[in-house]
Amino acid sequence: MKIRTATLVGFTLLGLAACNKTPADAPKASEPVAAAKPAAAPAPSADAEFEQLKTMTGVDACATLTTEKLKTVFPELTFTLHQALAPRMSGYMWDSRCSYRAGVGSIDFAKDAPTHTVDIYIGTVVSDARAKSNLASRAETAKSASNYIAQPELGPDAYTITDTGMARVFFVKGKSEYQINFSDLKTPNAEKVKKVIALAKAI
Repeated sequence: MKIRTATLVGFTLLGLAACNKTPADAPKASEPVAAAKPAAAPAPSADAEFEQLKTMTGVDACATLTTEKLKTVFPELTFTLHQALAPRMSGYMWDSRCSYRAGVGSIDFAKDAPTHTVDIYIGTVVSDARAKSNLASRAETAKSASNYIAQPELGPDAYTITDTGMARVFFVKGKSEYQINFSDLKTPNAEKVKKVIALAKAI
């Protein structure tokens, strides 16, 4: 009986000791709970190119190619402003566009249609290098077209493309990529190419 009594006493003491234990990471009653840390400040934007672009101003297409400059290339025509888009951010560039028309009312079966149109698109990017890289990429793709013509007089990778009734020229000035379109059904494509090149040199 003495052995049994001693065993029972031993189990009882172990049970009491287990009940009195607390988790190792729990704060003691006498220790204050640490205050919550303030939220970390938001990290600065990692897209430095986009942030820099927001501080810039795009090139205005209508101010770049005016009716007066059109008159130097087309003295026999009178162009009027048809549409204008002031510079605005569009993705990773500032985008601006301008459209001119001439000869409206000259076509009997389409009195509202012009005989000649000129459109200019200007995309201003963050650096000269970026603009040149973008144009080089476009030119590489365009080279597969049969109507592609390199135009080195307008700078590296400048080129023209023609299709039915229209000639387009692509080139770079500073941080801006330019595209000028000239349409006229009656003028031969070779002549239209000369006209868009002349417009590119006029701005």
